[in-house]
Order: sequence, then structure tokens, then C-alpha cells
Amino acid sequence: MESEATAEELLRAAERAEAAPWVELPTTPAWYPPAVGLWAGALTLALGLLDGVARSLALVVLVGAELGFLAWYRRYRGTMPTGWAPRELRPVLLLFVVGLAVVAGLALVLCLVGQPVTAAVAVLVLTTPLVWWYERAYAAAAAATRARLG
Repeated sequence: MESEATAEELLRAAERAEAAPWVELPTTPAWYPPAVGLWAGALTLALGLLDGVARSLALVVLVGAELGFLAWYRRYRGTMPTGWAPRELRPVLLLFVVGLAVVAGLALVLCLVGQPVTAAVAVLVLTTPLVWWYERAYAAAAAATRARLG
């Protein structure tokens, strides 16, 4: 004899399915935070130091590397999340975006005062631990989401 799921059970199952792409993911490789820092520092150098064809070529290489990474990451994860993030993840995402905006603002100011190399070093030094923190905070928030949804 089959039992019918209650409305609450069906709602919880739907919430779990909606949250799955956000919280059921493999661990990001250890090389990821320093790679992001290096990439962001290189982008800062390309934008702040190079001109003309050299800048264009550097940007093509850097954007190509990012697109290649995103294609690999989608295969690695199996899917990419869409829609609203679960409530446990939202503060982590917000803090990460604010942190990136602060780093970008600092880099912009340093480039505007003629210090693109200092800006690139600052971006590398600040972005790497920011991404490291984000990866751990995201994992903790994802675990909290999984615990809430059962």
C-alpha cells in the first residue's frame, strides 16, 4: 500500500530540488583561490598598464582563460545554479560581492593615481584570501541549507 505525501513533504521536496544546484557541489580545487587572485591581478595589469594592441591581446587571452575555466567548471559541477539562492547562502554571496567591489575600487583608485603595478599586487593579495574565505563560508552555508531541508 502506497502512502501519499503530505503537502508539507511535497513542499520540502520541491525546496530540496530547487536548492540542489546551489548546495550539492564538489569541493573547489585548492588551486582555485590563488588562480583567481593571479587572474584578477593580471587583468588589473592589462587594464592599468597596457595600451593598444598589447592591451587587446592580453584581454583576449584573459577573457579566453576565464571562458575556458567556466566551461570546465560547469562540467566539473554538472550544473550551474539558477534562480534565487537559498536564504543561508545570500549573506555569503552579498559579502563576497561587497568584498570584490572594495578590491575593485581600491584597484581603480591606485590605477588612477598612476600605480597599476601596486594595484595589481593589491588585487592579488586581497582577492586570493577573499576567494579562500568565500569558498569556506559558502560550504558552511550550503551545509546549513542541506541540514534545514533534510
